[in-house]
Amino acid sequence: MADNEMKAKLKDFICSTLGVEADVLEYDTELFGDSSIGLDSVDSLEIISYVDGEFGVDMTGVDKENFLSIDTIAAYITANK
Repeated sequence: MADNEMKAKLKDFICSTLGVEADVLEYDTELFGDSSIGLDSVDSLEIISYVDGEFGVDMTGVDKENFLSIDTIAAYITANK
């Protein structure tokens, strides 16, 4: 799967399932933390479940730097396929 296709799927999931407005979410937008769009630990579990089901990559227990943005999630998936 192409990198941009993967990122588009992640963005679509975050917008449709987690209720983030598409116009505020870029691939490098910070997802968690003080200067982020405000996702929380429950949202991270949703992302973990989606990544496992959609891409076959288990992110359970992965360091938080892999969840900083769509870019970092996609990089982790690519590195761990």
